[in-house]
Amino acid sequence: MNIIAIKRISAGLSVIALLSLILLIIPSDSSSKDDKTFRIASFIFSSRETLADTEKGYLEALRERGYIDGKNIRITRYNAENDMPTANTIAKEIVTRDYDIVLTASTPALQVMANANKEGKLIHVFGAVTDPFASGVGLSRGNPPIQPPHLTGAGTFQPVKKLLIIAKQMNPGLKSLGVVWCRSETCSEACVNIARPVCDSLGIKLIEATVDNTTAVLEAAQSIVARGVDAIWIGGDNVVEMSIAMVIKAADAGGIPVFTNNVDHVKVGSFFSLGANYVDVGKTIGNIAADILEGKKPSEIPVENVVPEKLAVNEALIGKFSKNWKVNN
Repeated sequence: MNIIAIKRISAGLSVIALLSLILLIIPSDSSSKDDKTFRIASFIFSSRETLADTEKGYLEALRERGYIDGKNIRITRYNAENDMPTANTIAKEIVTRDYDIVLTASTPALQVMANANKEGKLIHVFGAVTDPFASGVGLSRGNPPIQPPHLTGAGTFQPVKKLLIIAKQMNPGLKSLGVVWCRSETCSEACVNIARPVCDSLGIKLIEATVDNTTAVLEAAQSIVARGVDAIWIGGDNVVEMSIAMVIKAADAGGIPVFTNNVDHVKVGSFFSLGANYVDVGKTIGNIAADILEGKKPSEIPVENVVPEKLAVNEALIGKFSKNWKVNN
């Protein structure tokens, strides 16, 4: 219809026609979720329950926000199975695909994905990371904080200090504590850096053994037990946690308990654990992703520490360690 034709239509019809034209031009916000199918990559570093729970949480949150896999989103899931070369390959592949957003779980997954995505080709939301600001991905706690425009998420710094205080309360005679940690894991280093001064203040000597891979964990744990420690503590460490059974095996041979910052470890033999509920952590990440899919910029979402705490005690071991360790009901 040209201008001349519009002039010939009655005033009432002209208004109706113009309104119809405007409605055709301006899309309805309510139909946006159904009109577009978003492509999402989910990238976890290994088959650990912590990371599986994180992934479960963010997928649940997306569903709760109306994003259904196979309907208005397409999710591709990646798992590096604790292998760094594989993780790097996955990260490079994700960058070359036409994803709208990538969700990562764990510090190594954050690091390799951020390195592959330095140019910001896709939006990256991370979770299950102890200290993202110490991960070398361009984040800074400065004033104002520094944050790449395509990157956001949440840190989950394990409650190391609180756990050590609980351990001392349970066993006032706790004098020496062993820890096995991987020197290449920034998350583990961050936890140990917190533990050192806390142990000093509690009168606990911290005995450290570092490893480079999972195969060295058993020997490192055995060396600590041989030095007569009263217990072994494990913080946030992807490498050591993959071999937590080896740490527990060495401790059991020495008749001492293991306590950790991962509540899942109680299921495999740790005495007690204080950590995060990672399903809830994942839900935080999923809601951040949904906000971005609905138009919010990553730079508008500051990186914060999210630790929904959870304490677990292995009741089967209470009697075994009751001489020195007291558990309050």
